[in-house]
Parts: sequence; C-alpha cells; structure tokens
Amino acid sequence: MITIKINGKDWEVHPETNIMDLLGRFKIHPKICAVEINSEIMPRSEYKNKVIKAGDQIEIIRLMAGG
Repeated sequence: MITIKINGKDWEVHPETNIMDLLGRFKIHPKICAVEINSEIMPRSEYKNKVIKAGDQIEIIRLMAGG
C-alpha cells in the first residue's frame, strides 16, 4: 500500500491505482468532477492511464449545476 492525500486527508491505496480507480472507490462519475494531482489538472482522457504515486496530493472537485 502507498499513502496519498485526497482533499487534504491521508488515504492508503494499492500501488497500481489510477484516477478511475479512485473515482470508483468514492462512487464519483468522471463526467461530474475535475481531478488535480500535485497542482496539475488532469484531462479526463488520462484518468485510466495516470497511475497514482506515493505522496501524491490529489484534489477531487465535484461539479454542480445550479444558478
């Protein structure tokens, strides 16, 4: 297991975890969020390919509709 930070909290994940795995763990659909890793916004096209590394700082922001 490796330790990462998601929205300011420490989490342990498997070393081969990618962004899609993280979103699935939190039951977040990839089309309703934005993901930033170490201050870099990730394109949705990279969610399956971007493997999380120990120490990564991740922000998952849910998009909301409204007025």
